[in-house]
Amino acid sequence: MSTWIHVVFFLLFTMYLVKNGLSFGNSSESSIIPSMIHHFNDTKINIVVITITSGMSSSDPPLSFFYNDQQPRIYLEPEKTFTKFTNFDRKVILMFWDALCIIFYGYDPDSEGNHQRIHWLAKPEGLFHSWDNQNWEKKKTWNNDDCS
Repeated sequence: MSTWIHVVFFLLFTMYLVKNGLSFGNSSESSIIPSMIHHFNDTKINIVVITITSGMSSSDPPLSFFYNDQQPRIYLEPEKTFTKFTNFDRKVILMFWDALCIIFYGYDPDSEGNHQRIHWLAKPEGLFHSWDNQNWEKKKTWNNDDCS
């Protein structure tokens, strides 16, 4: 009887994870849906949360990027957010917007200090950084140099 209860619990738990966008991947990184991040705003965590939000309008060219040299390319629709839970290793992001590009550290332990929530906002004016998702500092300008 107890084995049956464990199996049912495991199936229900798995369905919950699938429904909420989490997975059992072998990677040390997991994706999470943006609405879930608000539950963690005041909680001390031992991981880094990186968000990248498109501040582009629907009439702008598409925004895409490669996260830490992983394939495939990730396309980000206007006003949508990509969220990644990850470890404390440096993360490199190569972002493209039309014929322009930006390469930057999505997370750099040397510059982020003790901050565990790193927010990026891509706009036509450039790339902006924040630790609280409210106060933004421009970090990069789009360029047409060879970013590949």
